[in-house]
Amino acid sequence: MSQNKNNTLAGLLLLATGLVVGAAGALFYRENQPKKANLVLEEVKEQFQNQGTITGSWIDYEPVEYEVFESKPLVYLGGISRQEGDEIITYNFIADAFTGEILDIYDYQA
Repeated sequence: MSQNKNNTLAGLLLLATGLVVGAAGALFYRENQPKKANLVLEEVKEQFQNQGTITGSWIDYEPVEYEVFESKPLVYLGGISRQEGDEIITYNFIADAFTGEILDIYDYQA
């Protein structure tokens, strides 16, 4: 009877260890994936809406390396058009693919 109890305890301990390791691995994998481009675009639009009505937006869904920094982070390239007074002004932006942080914004010159 004691041997059976030890086997059950060892089995439960092994199962619990497997669950903890599996959950940690899943979290690590998820944290090391780029954010979805549409979510990054929504975050950028929220920031721009504070200063005017958004009239259009776009984002490239494939992240690219940003050559400006030595570390060459993955970024999304996108654009926002916003009503400013009587004009519609278009901006291009570069956002970090993992955090969504805007790294650069500049006026679009046609």
